[in-house]
Amino acid sequence: MSIDRILERLLRLHPKLIDLSLSRLKKLLRRLGNPEENLPPIIHVAGTNGKGSTVAT
Repeated sequence: MSIDRILERLLRLHPKLIDLSLSRLKKLLRRLGNPEENLPPIIHVAGTNGKGSTVAT
C-alpha cells in the first residue's frame, strides 16, 4: 500500500475539519446577554519578561 493511499484512508477516518471562526463564541455570549459589553476597558500586558515593571505605577 502506498503512502498516498494510507494518508487517504486516515483522512477518511479522521477528517481534518477545524472551525476557526468565532461564531460559536459569539452565539454563546449573545445567549448570556453579552456580558463582555459591561466590562471596563482592559489592557492585557503579555510577554515573557518585564510585565511587572511595565505595569507598575
